[in-house]
Parts: sequence; C-alpha cells; structure tokens
Amino acid sequence: MAENVNEDAVIEASKRELNKCGQLMRQAGRRMSELKSPVFDAQPKSPSYSNHTEERMAKRLDAENELRDILLAIELCDNKSKQILYDLYVDPSEYSDIEVMLHVGYQSSRYAYYKRRALLRFAEGYKQGEIFEKLETLA
Repeated sequence: MAENVNEDAVIEASKRELNKCGQLMRQAGRRMSELKSPVFDAQPKSPSYSNHTEERMAKRLDAENELRDILLAIELCDNKSKQILYDLYVDPSEYSDIEVMLHVGYQSSRYAYYKRRALLRFAEGYKQGEIFEKLETLA
C-alpha cells in the first residue's frame, strides 16, 4: 500500500468500483441471442457507418473484463474480506451492512474495522493497485 495516499480516499474509490458490480453483471450476463441482426429494407436511406451489433458485443466484452478484474481483486483478499465484499457488492441479494454484519457475526465496531480492511485489500489487488496509482498522481 502506498504511504502517501489517504486511506479514506482509497476506500471511497474502492466502493465506487465495487458498486459497479451489479450493473456489470447485468451487462455481461446478456445472452448473445439478445444481439440483434441488422434489418434490411428496400427504402432508400443515408448510409450508416455504425454497426450496433458490434457496439453491443464490445460493451458486453468490456463489462465482462471489468467484472473479471473486480472478482479477481476480491479473490486475492483474505477470507474475511472476501465474505464481506462478496455479500455487499457481488451477491445479487444486495445485503445491507447490518445484514452482512449479522451474517459474519461481528459487532458494529469490529465489522467496521474488517470492512475498511477489506476495501483497502481490494484496492491493493484491483488491477495491480490501480486505485493507489491514480490517487498518488492526484496527491
């Protein structure tokens, strides 16, 4: 972990990345059959230079890659951190902090400590510490 980076800023940046998880799962989870084939008709039109099917495929692949990076960073964490991060950000049940706190069996202050630690560890593993690098350049 970088010495000169504000931990609170790292935690907030980690939360921003993790909060994308649900949307990325939905984008990446779209089936290929949902991609529409081009529709042809005989009406004259100005030429279109975009391929919406390719755009949708690219968006899906981007979402899959981003989701893979997030899940890998979670997987690199210790078991307590993994459990907290998975329950809060990955599980489709969208548990609240209180529900996760009860699930892992910690009191409020202990849970806050482990959640903070989990978010810092996520930042260390996410894209080889990209969160720290971005914040260092701003410092």
